Amino acid sequence: MKKLKIPAILTVILLSGTFLAQQTPKPFVTYPSPVGNYLKRIQKGKQVHAFDASAGFGQWQKKARGALIELTGLKRMRKDLAGFQPRVEVGKAVATQDSFTRTLCSMETEPGVVIPFYLLIPKDASKAQPRPLLLCPHGHDKLGLHSYAGAFKDEKHSRKVLENEGDIGAQAARRGFVVIAPATRGLAEEVLVPDPKGRHGKRPCRAQLIHCLLAGRTPIAERVWDMQCLLDWAEKHPLVDRNRIVMTGNSGGGVLTAYTAAIDIRIRVAIPSCSFTSVMSAEGFIFHCDCCLVPKLRDWGDWKELGGLVAPRHLLIVHGVDDSLHHPPTVEKLAVSIGKIFQAAGVPNHTALKWGNSGHRFYPEKMWPFFEKGLR
Repeated sequence: MKKLKIPAILTVILLSGTFLAQQTPKPFVTYPSPVGNYLKRIQKGKQVHAFDASAGFGQWQKKARGALIELTGLKRMRKDLAGFQPRVEVGKAVATQDSFTRTLCSMETEPGVVIPFYLLIPKDASKAQPRPLLLCPHGHDKLGLHSYAGAFKDEKHSRKVLENEGDIGAQAARRGFVVIAPATRGLAEEVLVPDPKGRHGKRPCRAQLIHCLLAGRTPIAERVWDMQCLLDWAEKHPLVDRNRIVMTGNSGGGVLTAYTAAIDIRIRVAIPSCSFTSVMSAEGFIFHCDCCLVPKLRDWGDWKELGGLVAPRHLLIVHGVDDSLHHPPTVEKLAVSIGKIFQAAGVPNHTALKWGNSGHRFYPEKMWPFFEKGLR
């Protein structure tokens, strides 16, 4: 890996793990004065479910989680799909030259919506000793599930993924995990929402957002729904230890990891990679992609509350110091706020922030020790 020139402000992160010593961090963006003031005013929100230690941790979590489920449109999906039974088709297991088998499966999570996923199983797995499960949804990568599972299309695909250690599912299987590497709805080639006339910028994920908003749901709700359907199936699998389920994803997969872990307490350890940050910068810049939008989220709270919903389970936030999509001072400030919520929950050591020395990618060397700690 080539040596990176790290700005002085980022050196502070690496050495001390905090921006507290940096009194005036550089703005992420600059807006003209009238626009900037307008954005700050309208995006402040009511913060109805902002964390309040005096309200009692358990009571706050219950109300905040319920409100989030409703706000995303997931509650409506549950109601609309109450009579639907997801159907799974398990393909033929393919023996690899590695220490696991790889099976391409699919699940119909709602009528007409079929989510393909890879099931990776260590060759020495047995019913006598069920294995931990890693659920790893991908982000904006049309070949995402194939990338994570190490099921490469060609040499170019293989080289691109392995250079950034992006075969996270295959890595987990080598470590003894059963792995589900699913297609992320709206992001994978197999489950895109077309934008026929380019009305939505020729961006399928944005087309998904527009269609969802008209239907009273969000892409986040659809994706969390898919993950929960997969979890319902996986926890009944004879080789899976239902008490040791962990989740990770990079970029949009990290956003999905964050929301799923906040909503579903079956996730014991969550590691969102290159994704966990506040909704916006101090100047009003929105960090996440359109398809991650949850309308009125600022009336609910922010990502510190999203992180707080993971407590008392384990949450590791991982970012790259050279990731231009995110703002290190904003991430640091958020991590400090989340740390206070975990402290209020009585588990200050169950959350951390780690910095990788490159850009928008996985950092396995930061992740595996935290997974192991959380599963112990």
